[in-house]
Amino acid sequence: MGITPTCWVSVSLPAFAGNIAHATSTLAGDARLMVAVKSDAYGHGEKEIAETALRAGADSLAVLDIDSGARLRPHAGDAMLLAWLLSPADDFSVAALAKVDLGISGLWQLEKLAREVPQGGVSVHLKIDTGLHRNGALPEDWEELCREALRLERTGVLRVKALWSHLSDTSLQENELSLARFHSAVDQARAIGLTPELLHIAASAAATDLPESRLDLVRVGISAYGVSPFDDRSAHDMGFAPVMSAHALVTSVDQERSEARIGIGYADGLLPLPADTGWVLHDTQRLELRSVEADHCVVGLPSNHAVSLGDHVTLWGQPDTGSPSAEDWASWSGTIGDEVVSAMAHSIEHRFIRQ
Repeated sequence: MGITPTCWVSVSLPAFAGNIAHATSTLAGDARLMVAVKSDAYGHGEKEIAETALRAGADSLAVLDIDSGARLRPHAGDAMLLAWLLSPADDFSVAALAKVDLGISGLWQLEKLAREVPQGGVSVHLKIDTGLHRNGALPEDWEELCREALRLERTGVLRVKALWSHLSDTSLQENELSLARFHSAVDQARAIGLTPELLHIAASAAATDLPESRLDLVRVGISAYGVSPFDDRSAHDMGFAPVMSAHALVTSVDQERSEARIGIGYADGLLPLPADTGWVLHDTQRLELRSVEADHCVVGLPSNHAVSLGDHVTLWGQPDTGSPSAEDWASWSGTIGDEVVSAMAHSIEHRFIRQ
């Protein structure tokens, strides 16, 4: 008989599927939808999330690196997989075998691709920096990158499938300026002779606030997991439901101190908080958090509320029941919601809700 875990996360695949459908209708519109599954799908479990995203209507998946793309290929059918965090130590032939598209922003990447995959067959997305300074080609290097890509395309080494960029999402005005820079770079690439089938620059924020940035494909990230990328609106405000929730059991009760321990801590991926910050939910009662330790949390016990060993506590992720949200926990710990869900340790049990 196995040992009962003292903590776990629940991942609702139906909620995620509903979020994908909502993103398709409200963010992508007539454009295709690419769903980010980087960092083990923000801690949710990349295999289950990838399969659910594609069944729910996503057209393609974004990963960070080639190995992640190769690992996901058996679960992605023929869907497009895009990897853009490329290292000189990577084996580009792995991308060719797994049919992983590569985000290319430098001549060294084209040279490496030609050297390691001389037989061709890799589709690339050329990336221009439009102001974020996040691994795109600088404007002064763009023409040379496009010309070399065109030469390799004509010799059969690669296919330039897309041109793309990232937006900073710091303001609507900055996004508008970046979008104009992108269109200028696209015009330059086409004048050189490139004929990409896809243009993409928008993620959730720009697709929401700047619909003209949707172009041919919209990349949706953390909002599809029910966590807001905005400071001024929640995921609920955007129509997205939480997908992950964190839970633990009461492991000890100290009536004299009016406190209890619950079996989850920062060693399990729970972000630490300042002392006496935040709360968790037991039944419908808020229990104030006194501290987050390595393997447990200490919570205060109200005088009129009974707590027993083995009772279930929700830390975040079910705000409709009164629990905190991931955004609440992010606010308490001084970070963003992405980190709250992504930080949950691989070792913690993931319980997938499938229907």
